[in-house]
Amino acid sequence: MLTACTKDCPDCCSIIVAEKQNGYIIMGNPEHPVTKGFTCAKIKKHIDRLKSPSRITTPLLKKGNEFKEISWDQALEICAEKLKPLLKKDPRKILHIQGDGARGVSKVATDNFFTRLGCTKTIGSLCDITGIQACIEDFGLLDHNNINDLLNASHIVNFGKDFSSSSIHLSQIIKQARKNNIHVTSIWPGSGDYDQYADKLIRINPGTDRFLALAIVKCLIDNNDVDKQQVEKCINQEKYFNLIKGYSLTYLSKQCGVTINDIKFLASIYSKKKVSTIIGWGLQRYSRGMENVRHINALAWISNNVGYAGAGVYFSISSLRNFNLEWADAKPCRSVIIPILAKEIEQCSPKIEAAFINCSNVVNQAPDSRRIFQALKNINFTIVVDAFMTDTAISADLILPSTLMWEEEEIVGSFMHDYLQYANQVFLAPEGCKSDFQIVKELNQKLDTKLVLQDMEDYFRLSFPESSTNTSYETFIKIGFAFAGKTEPAFAKGTEHESGQFALVSTLTKEPEHDPVFPMHLLSLINKNYIHSQILPEEQESLPIVIVSPDIRHTVKINLKGKIFLATCIGRLEVEIQFDNSLHPDTIVYRKGDWMKYKGGVNSIIEAKLTDSGTGAAYYAQHARLEN
Repeated sequence: MLTACTKDCPDCCSIIVAEKQNGYIIMGNPEHPVTKGFTCAKIKKHIDRLKSPSRITTPLLKKGNEFKEISWDQALEICAEKLKPLLKKDPRKILHIQGDGARGVSKVATDNFFTRLGCTKTIGSLCDITGIQACIEDFGLLDHNNINDLLNASHIVNFGKDFSSSSIHLSQIIKQARKNNIHVTSIWPGSGDYDQYADKLIRINPGTDRFLALAIVKCLIDNNDVDKQQVEKCINQEKYFNLIKGYSLTYLSKQCGVTINDIKFLASIYSKKKVSTIIGWGLQRYSRGMENVRHINALAWISNNVGYAGAGVYFSISSLRNFNLEWADAKPCRSVIIPILAKEIEQCSPKIEAAFINCSNVVNQAPDSRRIFQALKNINFTIVVDAFMTDTAISADLILPSTLMWEEEEIVGSFMHDYLQYANQVFLAPEGCKSDFQIVKELNQKLDTKLVLQDMEDYFRLSFPESSTNTSYETFIKIGFAFAGKTEPAFAKGTEHESGQFALVSTLTKEPEHDPVFPMHLLSLINKNYIHSQILPEEQESLPIVIVSPDIRHTVKINLKGKIFLATCIGRLEVEIQFDNSLHPDTIVYRKGDWMKYKGGVNSIIEAKLTDSGTGAAYYAQHARLEN
């Protein structure tokens, strides 16, 4: 059966699920122009999630320290009993948290329901908001060229994207580019299988990409390789060029840890035009993440490598940008910032008295997990919609069992390409499980809110853009996908600012001083085999694994035969160590997603800090050490 992947992944694959004698086979749709017949290991594990013996399939109410099974009618009555008085008194006392555990229009409809009620909502992001805000600040719009336009480049420069663990189809494009003699240079702090996706690797000090980008521009200026016409299309010219004059190449080289020869090599690349620049999501997760992205954008623009075939900056696009969502235009009455959620809950006035959480294992995924867990426990009544007893579900007073991908219909977009996908319902959900939207629709009747909620099919039809796809909704359902984008390169006619000009960054913030107590950068990177915390309980490791350089032994005395702990200023976890010769010696890598209840959960020892965008999570600002 033809369906699609709705997980939090840029590829948004078109999928074929076929039944075999001993189970099911999952494969990419060969007719889809991006999926091209293959998909990733993460999606191939999804059948295990559907069939897992650990699934929750009936509502659970906490009584004392235990959860007891109750009926759906009882569960909805309890929800109404707890929420109705608050809706009448002050809806802001109800906090709604919705993440991207699954994506699509039905999730928009669910989220919009709570916004229309006037509940407190979350703003910001645990993922990409800092880079998004940087791109909007610079270009006036979040956009990039068609992903296949990378094959028109003369050179691809990758600032930190881990092709081995993220976006298998972008990875294949990079491999094809190299076969086509398009050279790829990757800039990274080490670790991961970068070498199979690059002709040249340049190791950088973690979080210092802004210094490197500015150094490259300085070289371009010295060589008279800056495009003067591009400069004339900029806002903040004087401040930007004065900023460059204030720093020597030697200083910038020392800050980023990249040799002057490698800086000059990169400058020679950008001077030759038709350079495509890929920005990984990791470098926006440092304290100065917005500056990092903005300086790379400025490099691409100043060197005239934006706005035509083979030249552009690739960060992300909105997965919802091609849908018609005028029906979901409700605005939040009050918001809390998700990366500092515990603090926000504690300081809310009027006080949060109830919470409804769906599509999010927020306790596991947000920084300072233990404090969030306690903040949710301190709320009078917390409702969690989930399929498993996650770190977040444990904090609930009431758990409502949810359907999973392929147990409900969905239409979804990508944040990498412009194809819209139809996700067919392939499997019947276990008896007792309901979709998020089905839950809120039934809850709406119990609450007697007077809000009119249409059937999901109606929202799908309202949202599907027949005019821009030149496709009827019925044809879209039959074929399974439709192209909704444009063919010309992003910013071919200038930026989306009213002036059409590019907004140059005018700040360069120094890295914080070396911390002698916690001397190492802790990078909580994505897991190659799982989407975030979607790891089955039966697959959890006994101890988390951290990756370090062998050179760490020269600076940190550790008895490798004794118990080893990863420690920060707010806590520690017992870990196992693996060594990687490529990794920067001041860096510890932890592949995130494992749960606190199984001795993992790296976010339990990461402080809740914001990036310079003001609403993004600065995960990589965390410093740590290893100890016995």
